Amino acid sequence: MEVVVLSPSDSALLSARYAEHANSFRRMLAALQEAGAADGAERLRALRKLEIAFDVDLGMLCHWYESRDDESTHPVARTIIRYIVQNRQTDAGQEIWMNLDRVRELRTLMEEDRLVGEPES
Repeated sequence: MEVVVLSPSDSALLSARYAEHANSFRRMLAALQEAGAADGAERLRALRKLEIAFDVDLGMLCHWYESRDDESTHPVARTIIRYIVQNRQTDAGQEIWMNLDRVRELRTLMEEDRLVGEPES
């Protein structure tokens, strides 16, 4: 099982990239650099490397996770979010676990778009 473990601050950073910067790494990086937030920019770079290595959009997942209890979030979406993401209390503190195997399962399910396999007569 592959899992990406994030701190709440990492999750908030990625969610902000998704919501405030149209999920653009470059836009958020530029904004952080302009604001003089060197630590945030470095952390964003490290998180982007994780996304590339695992081929997963952590910004979208973190945004979904943060909005899971909003009134506007559909109950099916809540179930999917809870299937992918878990909030855990460990000795190190609060952690957010993204189950990448489950992300891949859902991706495969969504790509299964064939309805009929034979041609029409």
